[in-house]
Amino acid sequence: MSRVDTVEVAPPMVFDVALFEALNAEYASNPLVTDPPKYDQASIAERSRRRVSGIHDQLDLRGKTVLEIGCGSGYEVWNLAGQLACDAWGIDITPRKAWPGLVGDRVHLVAGDIASGGGLPSDTFERVLSFTVWEHITRPLEAIVELARVMKPGGLAWIRANLYRGPAASHRYRDISFPFPHLLFSDAVIDEAMRRAGRARGGSAWVNRLTWEQYEAAFLEAGLAIRALNFTLHPLDEAFYERFEDVLGRYPKADLERDFFQVVLEKPAGGR
Repeated sequence: MSRVDTVEVAPPMVFDVALFEALNAEYASNPLVTDPPKYDQASIAERSRRRVSGIHDQLDLRGKTVLEIGCGSGYEVWNLAGQLACDAWGIDITPRKAWPGLVGDRVHLVAGDIASGGGLPSDTFERVLSFTVWEHITRPLEAIVELARVMKPGGLAWIRANLYRGPAASHRYRDISFPFPHLLFSDAVIDEAMRRAGRARGGSAWVNRLTWEQYEAAFLEAGLAIRALNFTLHPLDEAFYERFEDVLGRYPKADLERDFFQVVLEKPAGGR
């Protein structure tokens, strides 16, 4: 009888709550995001002021007709009108409590879905802004078509958005210290881990799964020209990648390092 050599095969890794908790403890002293944004009233107001000022330095917003897509509480829209004398508009899927105190002759806040047009007029806005909202739009491709429709020919759009394959796209970086929890763990595991830790329940934030290349193709298909582009990069933790290459290896490494894209688009005055 011949002898058959056997090779021991390691059991598959189980992405359960125990592994999640072990990783969170391991990375607690070296969290992915070391200084997450604050959401107290003073911090929101200062962030809104800086956002408007920073975009104005790039695109010249003064006196323009400006739309913010995903305006939230409306403070950027209010600052556009107050700081830069813009005819300032904002659209968001959900109206906010702060809106009645902000609306005025030059501040217009609209509850609606940009992917369906939101009742906004065509060929109107000289500038369009969107701050880390596009990743949460459930029909992002339709929204890009509507973006092109409402922009005035010759107008510019400034968009910053989180990419799903980036390390922090779970949006749970206040509670989760290690990268890519949304790629490694189910929402049910994250929810249970948060429950055990006494933190806010829920899994990852909902983020659409478009890659930059898909965004780029959609912008161009809508007739928009890319005038500037950069990425916020987070260098890949190679040791972490090697530990979980069975999952993370499904994605190009370049995608895993891209946290956000920031793009300036133009609607050509003469059409396509």
